[in-house]
Amino acid sequence: MSAEELIRACAELNDGAAWTEFVSRFRRAISLSIIRTADHWGQAPQEVVDDLVQETYLKLCADKCSLLLEFTVQHPEAVTGYIKTIAINVARDHFKALHSRKRGEGETDQFREDAEPQAHIGGFGGPNAMDREVLLKQIDDRLQSCAAGPNQERDCLIFWFYYLQGMSAKAIAALATIKLTSKGVEAVIFRLIRCVREQLGGAGTQNSAEP
Repeated sequence: MSAEELIRACAELNDGAAWTEFVSRFRRAISLSIIRTADHWGQAPQEVVDDLVQETYLKLCADKCSLLLEFTVQHPEAVTGYIKTIAINVARDHFKALHSRKRGEGETDQFREDAEPQAHIGGFGGPNAMDREVLLKQIDDRLQSCAAGPNQERDCLIFWFYYLQGMSAKAIAALATIKLTSKGVEAVIFRLIRCVREQLGGAGTQNSAEP
């Protein structure tokens, strides 16, 4: 079944076999998106990952999968990216709320060996694995300031889709929650990366001048 046929069967027919296939087909993408997002916050017990996976399914199924089906019909080639977006939102909201309640240091659980490798870090000098968590937290702190304004949440998501997930501007623009053209996404990415680099003090002389 194509993604559209599968999701339509889940949404309109409530077919048990279709739901089983849906879970099987997208569980890995959802789980790894959650693990990557959790890795950014430095904490991901397996039971928490499992809970967030289930919460992601609930959001996808809300209102008879209406939003997921609508997106699938319009952008069938980007369904997996959309589902990853929902998973990232769920995980990010969870860990952000947890972090706001617990400012102290916590233990970092080790991920399974078969989990997807850490996301590529390129734009800020390629830190090694030991420095990665510290760097990401520093970036997030500065990103909140750089993206301040009415579109802060959207712009932060764009940044992390590009920086952690490696999504192109075109793929990000195709997501229903973004509501920008590819050029608009590119402008957000450029602005935020420039701002974060400058605040981190690692932009170099080429970034010292204002545009």
